[in-house]
Amino acid sequence: MRLVPLILVLLLSPVGALAQTLYVKQTEEGYLNLRSGPGTVHDVLLRLSPGDRVDIEETLGIWAHVRLPSGQRGWVSSSYLERGAAEVPAIRFVAPTTVGYLNLRAGPGTGHAVLRRMYPGDRLAPLERRGDWLRVRHVSGAVGWAHGDYITG
Repeated sequence: MRLVPLILVLLLSPVGALAQTLYVKQTEEGYLNLRSGPGTVHDVLLRLSPGDRVDIEETLGIWAHVRLPSGQRGWVSSSYLERGAAEVPAIRFVAPTTVGYLNLRAGPGTGHAVLRRMYPGDRLAPLERRGDWLRVRHVSGAVGWAHGDYITG
């Protein structure tokens, strides 16, 4: 008799402990749509930026039902999610340059499109390193790549 209430408690308990934390990958569009349901026919609730953290609550085919750090929930294509560093990144800053700004680029190299200009003193959170290039989140929320020679700690 006591086993039945225990089973009910387990079945009705949230499965937050089972959630897997992943991060939004860089996409060609520069964002990932968070949708109201599992498929492209569902409404877009908001756009997630590369590097944004999500906790997967369930999956349905390639679609993942996720919870954002804000608590908001929705569906994303799991094809655009990846494992990432679980630790909080150290804060960095844009160093002074001869031209007065540093380009935030779509990829690690000067052949990639410029997403925005960053200015000396702007705060950055490093997300990934590829050679001399760092993938960073700018204080504005924009995520892209910048050359490490122009970033100071």
